[in-house]
Order: sequence, then structure tokens, then C-alpha cells
Amino acid sequence: MGLHLSQLCRKPSGKDREAREVTSNIEHTQEKAFAVLNDYLGLESPLPLDLAVESLLKLLPTDAPDSEEICRFGEDCFELAEMASYKTLSHSRLAQLLEALGLSSHFTFLAKENGRVWRFNLLKHSMEDFCEGPDSDNPDRYVNYNSFLAHLYEHRIFPTDPTYALWAMRAAFEDERSHEGKEVRSSWILGAAQWILWNGQSIFNLILEPALYDVTYETWPDRGAWDSGSLYNGTTGLSLERWQFWKRRFGEVSKDSNVTDECKMVSARAMAMMDLFEKHMTF
Repeated sequence: MGLHLSQLCRKPSGKDREAREVTSNIEHTQEKAFAVLNDYLGLESPLPLDLAVESLLKLLPTDAPDSEEICRFGEDCFELAEMASYKTLSHSRLAQLLEALGLSSHFTFLAKENGRVWRFNLLKHSMEDFCEGPDSDNPDRYVNYNSFLAHLYEHRIFPTDPTYALWAMRAAFEDERSHEGKEVRSSWILGAAQWILWNGQSIFNLILEPALYDVTYETWPDRGAWDSGSLYNGTTGLSLERWQFWKRRFGEVSKDSNVTDECKMVSARAMAMMDLFEKHMTF
């Protein structure tokens, strides 16, 4: 992508906020890992996937999935993803890279209490720390953030869980946005559309087969996380009724003069894809 590490608009991690002293070795590792990411995502003669994986595994600590180096690597992935347009292959390539890296002990640990293997625990923390909503100065970051997340879930980087997709849809269509400007309002909707573009078939499959969830509406620690917004009065959780409500809203937005042309075009595409999933995934 032709970027230098200093160009990233880094948000402080929890460990940064605690003013933990960072050694020069960690910073050196971060710079080298960032250079590998940059080469891998380059438009001209990009570094092949297998070489990128090999290089990163040599740089990052082994059997230390909670290390500062792994934490910073995850943050760099999100920073790069937010700077890369959803229209490019960058998010898909980053997800493929993480999928390959996830096979190593660098990013996995075994839970003592139940023997379950967890991957990318610190990456999930970075995911939670990053973009909370559109920034009027740079609304594209929110859209790209959701595109990257959708790719991560499509590649099974994290356990099957529709929570972030639900949040994006609720923010776009179930919360009142009429007071917001065209660019910001469009960003909310474009962010929601990313889940249909890149993860839509998998999400609809969860409606058909709820047993595929790693969590459910009944077992999620905070059931309010899946509740509906003020503009939707139907079945909560991930339901066919709610899916069809979102589909209708995408259709309405595609003809709305109060959003950008890009938002109208992508909304029309999302609605068409949702309709296609309904018609061809049910028997």
C-alpha cells in the first residue's frame, strides 16, 4: 500500500493507556511486521501469501498470543484495513493472511477450564477498540471497518456470531438518523451493506440454522446487545422478519435523495443480494 508505520492514526491500546513501557525490541518487531503487511498488500508485485506468513511467523513471538507484539500487529491490521477501500481486495487479502496465521501457536491458546482452543484473542480486543461510528471528517473509515469485519467473520477468524452484523444493521436502519448529515447517514448504511456484500449468505444461513451459532440470543451474556432499535418493532435477535425489514430499508434508501449516489447504488445491490439469498437458500 506504500505506507509507513508513522502514517497510521493509532488509537492507544489498553496497555498503552496504562503507560506500559515499550522496549525498542518491540518497536523494531512492529516496524518489520508492518513492512511485511505493506509489501503483502502492495498493488505492484505484492508479496505472496506463503512468504508473508513465513516472514511474520519469524518476527512474532511463539506461544505468546497475549504479547505486546501480537497486540500491536492486530492494531496495525485494523489501521490498514480502515485506510483501504472496501472496493479493493485488501480486506479479503488481510483476512486470508490472518486465516493462514491462525494455524500457528503464535495466535492461539488453550483454555484450561474447558480445553477449548481460542484464536486471535488480542485481535478481537483491537476490533472492539476501533471504530465506533462514522467520523464526519473521514466517514469512509467506518465503512471500511465493517467491510474488514465482515471478511474476518466470513473467513471464520472468529467464532460464528452475528452480533457485529446486527449492530451495524440496527445503527443504520433501526436508530433515528434523520438529524445527521448526508455523508454520515450514508456511512452508517454503507457500513451495514458490507455485511451483506461479504458475509450475507453466511448470515442468512444463521437464520435458517440457528444451531450454527457459537452463541445465541438466549446464551449471549448481554441479551440487550441483540435487541432492536426504536424504529423496528418486530422479532428481536436474528430473525427472518428482521432480515426482511433491513432488506426493505435498503430498497427505500436506494431511491432516497438524502444519501449519496454511492450509498444508493450499494443499497440497491445489497437488497438484490438479500432477495437472492431468500429465494435460493430456502426450499
